[in-house]
Amino acid sequence: MTKKLIPVILIFLTFSCSNINQVENTIEKLKNLRSENDSLREIVADIETKYVFDSISFREIYGKDNTYERNAEFNVELLVVGYNPNKSYFVKFDSIVDGKKINTDTLKQKNGGFKYKTKLTEKENVIRIDMNVENEFGQKKMGTLLETIRTKN
Repeated sequence: MTKKLIPVILIFLTFSCSNINQVENTIEKLKNLRSENDSLREIVADIETKYVFDSISFREIYGKDNTYERNAEFNVELLVVGYNPNKSYFVKFDSIVDGKKINTDTLKQKNGGFKYKTKLTEKENVIRIDMNVENEFGQKKMGTLLETIRTKN
C-alpha cells in the first residue's frame, strides 16, 4: 500500500510545485501589465492637453521690404503648419444680421492653408471667419477670427 502511495504523492508534489510557479508567473505578468497600463494612461492624459495634427506643411513668407538686389539682406519667415485635412474648417462671412451669417463662404484647404479674397469697399473692412479645428485626440479649437483692414484713401 505504501509503495502505491509514493508515486501518487510524488505526482501531487510535482503538480503542486508547477502550479505555484504558474501562479507566481501570472502575478508577475499582472504587475507588468498594470505598470504598462498606468504608463499608457499618463501618455493619453498628456496627449489630451496638446493639439494633434495628421499632417504638416512648411511655408516660406518673404519679407515685405526685400529688395531682391545683389548683396542685399533677404528676410524669410519659415512657418511650420500642422493640420487635419478632413477635420478642420473655416467659414468666411460678411456680417451677422438677425443672428444669421450673411454671404458665407466655406474656405477650401490646401496643405493646411485656407485662402480667401475680399474686396476692400470701405475705409475699415472687417473680415470674419468661423474656425473649427477638430481631431479625435487632443485639443479642439473653435471661435471667430476678426480682422480689420483699413484702406489708404
